[in-house]
Amino acid sequence: MESISQFKIKDNLIPISHGYFLAKSDPLFWQKLLKRKPEDAEAMYHVALEIEGNAKKSLEKFLRTRNEGCFAVYRKGIKEASDLMQRSLGKGYFKARTEILRIQEEIHSTDKRLSSVKKKLIPKNRTLIYVFLTVIIALLILIAFLICYRSSTTYLENHRYTYMLPYEVFEEKPAATPQTDLIPITIQVKGTITKQLLVNQLMETLKQDYEKNPTAGKLVVAKDEDQRDVGMAYWGSEDKEIEVYIYPIDSISSAGDEENYQLWQATTVVRSALYQFVKHNGYMPKDLTMLTKAFPQNYLSELPLNPYNLENDVTTSPSGDAGWLFLPSGVSSETDLISAVSQALKPAIPKGIDFPFAPIQININKQNHELMVMSGDKTMRSYTVALGKNNLTPEGNLWISKRIANPDKGVPKADNVYGTRAMELSNPSFAIHGTNSPESIGQDVSLGCIRLNDPQMEDLYTLTPLYTNVNIFKNPNLPKTPNNPPALCLGPNGQSDYSKEESPTFYHWGG
Repeated sequence: MESISQFKIKDNLIPISHGYFLAKSDPLFWQKLLKRKPEDAEAMYHVALEIEGNAKKSLEKFLRTRNEGCFAVYRKGIKEASDLMQRSLGKGYFKARTEILRIQEEIHSTDKRLSSVKKKLIPKNRTLIYVFLTVIIALLILIAFLICYRSSTTYLENHRYTYMLPYEVFEEKPAATPQTDLIPITIQVKGTITKQLLVNQLMETLKQDYEKNPTAGKLVVAKDEDQRDVGMAYWGSEDKEIEVYIYPIDSISSAGDEENYQLWQATTVVRSALYQFVKHNGYMPKDLTMLTKAFPQNYLSELPLNPYNLENDVTTSPSGDAGWLFLPSGVSSETDLISAVSQALKPAIPKGIDFPFAPIQININKQNHELMVMSGDKTMRSYTVALGKNNLTPEGNLWISKRIANPDKGVPKADNVYGTRAMELSNPSFAIHGTNSPESIGQDVSLGCIRLNDPQMEDLYTLTPLYTNVNIFKNPNLPKTPNNPPALCLGPNGQSDYSKEESPTFYHWGG
């Protein structure tokens, strides 16, 4: 079963017929595409390159063996490649122009190179040579026929390279059960099944039934040991997309181990920064370096490392040599930003793992001196903080307006009440910052600011993008959250250069 990410990348799937798509990873992709779409200029271009490559192999064999049959195959192939490339250019595929000039130049240089060789080739028996060439050409025609016949009769069964319609996964129950007279196919799964495996089993069952009857719609329902519905796959037939629903559960089962938790955490941090950038600027950045600029445009200090390969480079195609896959798209006032950000940015790993996204926000409960870093209903961090005396810490909905490394840097460390990191709030009289008085943590002692110990403040700073929402409230019924998560991995040896995030301003927050 192919991974979710492969099925979601629709650009990799070309429609053939009967609800099937042809994958570009098929070695015969361009030949099959040209057979079914004879006027496709890009297919002409790529098939011409393949024909040229085969012709050059025949030329190399001729130079080794002086076999006239190989030379004839070369001539025929190079002419066919040149003609097909000309047709591609005529259809408007301008990349073919450079290749046409290159092929013509190579034909000319090859002719000059072979002129001396050809003079030495005086066949003793021309009749024998013609017979030999006829046999070779007949064999080539037979091989080509077999290849075309195979590709035209088995592509539907070649499941390594052809797929059913792409599907979308929704981590929710459908708003309404599909109105259909279909008899649902029920599959039994374990209650502890991961989301990835559940999607795979639903799709595999739907696929098997599709192969029996490719024209009728399909409905597959998954139930756990207690006969509770846990997921559903639905296809309404013809060219409709398959919808896969994974019903919500209380925890991220696909992030059950530490490595996957770290991947979820790193992915959520980068997506949150991208979300805040788009929300604040109204457009998606052309690349992710826009998120890590110098103060005051430092949405993040740097992109965290992908914990699977310890890379944070960005690519536009899945690769083991990069940390993040980024495919920016246009946005408007109508765009669902959470969905757009989730689709635009993914971890660049071949495993097809992905996570539901909710932007990071900070909740501060004044009742128990707790600061929580949340993503949806998931707690990413929990810290004990110092707050303002006499209830000076404001309550309400604020946001991070500035991120400053080493605030008031010129002040001696022992006298710097703001510690090593600070995040100014949308009410500029207050900030979340470190402290030079660690004994004050957990008490009401400041002039309204929220204080953390420096190591915890530095950890919070790496997680929290610019413009993150901060909710400050008092809830006596909310228990404290246990907290022992892995730290976010940044740069070589977990270090980052924070000098670009320093500010020359001296601040006067409420301590």
